[in-house]
Amino acid sequence: MWSKTRQVLESRLADDLKERVCYHYDVYHTKKCKGKPGWNTEMRVMSILVDGNPWFCTNPSNWEGDLDVIRDKGIVGDGWGSEMEYIHQFLNVLSIDEAIAHDNYFIRLLAVLDARLGKRRIKALADSIANEPEWFRKWILLRAGTKSQKSNEAK
Repeated sequence: MWSKTRQVLESRLADDLKERVCYHYDVYHTKKCKGKPGWNTEMRVMSILVDGNPWFCTNPSNWEGDLDVIRDKGIVGDGWGSEMEYIHQFLNVLSIDEAIAHDNYFIRLLAVLDARLGKRRIKALADSIANEPEWFRKWILLRAGTKSQKSNEAK
């Protein structure tokens, strides 16, 4: 199931991101805790890499940005598996307009990377970047192009 989902996500990437961005979804198994029946023995990790470096990862040790803000925005749901539900919504339910305006930052992140988002919409997002969380800004700047990203980093 993940292979097909990843193919669809990657087919929707903007052309200038196709060689730079890739999606990963891994399940890590842990040893069962003695005396702790019912404890989850799997850790599901969704990550998005840019140029081989993790920019987004559901593993809490890899978060960039304030974890409370990220949780408040609905990226991490109950049980660390909700990102697949969000991907399903993005791919099968929401239009690109609904996705880019969504309350959930993960869905908005997928929309920022989507080729259906035009240059004018990306420019408008880049122009209104001040109110966005720092971790989300870099995605908008990546999509807007390296010139915008470099000029913002120099500030």
